Amino acid sequence: MDNNRRQLLKMMGAAMVIPLTATTVAARPLRSASLPETEMKKHESYMKEAIKEAAKNPYYPFGAVIVHRKTGEILARGVNASGDNPILHGEIQAINDYVARNGSKGWEDVTLYTTGEPCSMCMSAMVWAGIREVIWASSIDGIRNAGIEQIDISAQEVASRSSALYQPIALIGGVLSRETDQMFMNRKRSGA
Repeated sequence: MDNNRRQLLKMMGAAMVIPLTATTVAARPLRSASLPETEMKKHESYMKEAIKEAAKNPYYPFGAVIVHRKTGEILARGVNASGDNPILHGEIQAINDYVARNGSKGWEDVTLYTTGEPCSMCMSAMVWAGIREVIWASSIDGIRNAGIEQIDISAQEVASRSSALYQPIALIGGVLSRETDQMFMNRKRSGA
């Protein structure tokens, strides 16, 4: 009986490896430099709106906007309020604002713009909501270089590991990152 159990466990282990490795395959996020000029200008315009939101928190300038892909209307805004509640990152605030204004529907038609690469919590929230296009400015490394601690799991990795339920249209990093990298470096520091 012990031998049968070992064989069964071996078979179960082998069967479990196949789906896990299959879910880790996904395309790399695009860098903003590889976009056509007209598309880049559109993304920069909305990123400027996210930067305006970020300016409302001089210590942690993470801002986000949610935009309707077809109409271009800004449907929601958010700025980091983690001093009040540790989960209230800019993206979460924008998602909450969207739900308050529109209900929890229409996610497939929106793009979320954020000043910093979404952390694993925020990217997971976007996966669960079904926000299939995410555009960010500063990378996790850029934010970390500015002295803000980050969990070292990229937005792309969260998307890849969620491929059974999430197929993004685009994950694009680096839009106006020079501006936001500087914003993060020059942020107010507590006690300063």
